[in-house]
Amino acid sequence: MRILVLSDVVSPVVYSRNFPGNLPPFDVVLAAGDLPGYLLEFVATKTTVRPIYVLGNHGNGYVRPADGSEARLPGGCVNAHGRVVEVGGLLVAGVEGCMRYRPGPQQYSEVEMRLFTARLAPRLLFNRWRRGRAVDVLLTHAPPLGPHAGDDFPHRGVKAFNRFHRTWRPRLHVHGHVHLSGANAPREYVTEEGVRVVNAYDFALIDLPAPS
Repeated sequence: MRILVLSDVVSPVVYSRNFPGNLPPFDVVLAAGDLPGYLLEFVATKTTVRPIYVLGNHGNGYVRPADGSEARLPGGCVNAHGRVVEVGGLLVAGVEGCMRYRPGPQQYSEVEMRLFTARLAPRLLFNRWRRGRAVDVLLTHAPPLGPHAGDDFPHRGVKAFNRFHRTWRPRLHVHGHVHLSGANAPREYVTEEGVRVVNAYDFALIDLPAPS
């Protein structure tokens, strides 16, 4: 199974008249926040699967019609925040936003992040009983504590996500928020629990074994 992940910047590769033919075939689209709503709608119209997304913290995930009518969430997509959704056979749990560093949308305290993950527990327990696994992918905007957390206060990691790794053991954690700079910036690592953590900045294609 191949997953297209994206976050934080509008890639000219994705926002292209040639998309998705300019990329190898993929099965699932996961968007990790701070992408404009028009981009998500564009991807939705070009692919055969509905993109799964969470909002970032810059308030740009909405579609703002030219006629000045009320902003809305992008159509043709699935907002995974506070939910466990299924796409292409993958069970995806979502948490939007980042740690609070100033007044603004989708910024939360550590306690609030912990509550978001805790509220997923009933569905995760049901999945574990019914499917033999709780979740395949954790999709967030902010990173967990660890190598991908930023050195500055706004981009610090979220401890609640590390707790989620230990408790529910997703195979993959896709996040955004922290920009990759330099040709050799590490896009992914594996935690002690065996969770593969991938920074979706710009875009990347990830190969993941299909759920058994």
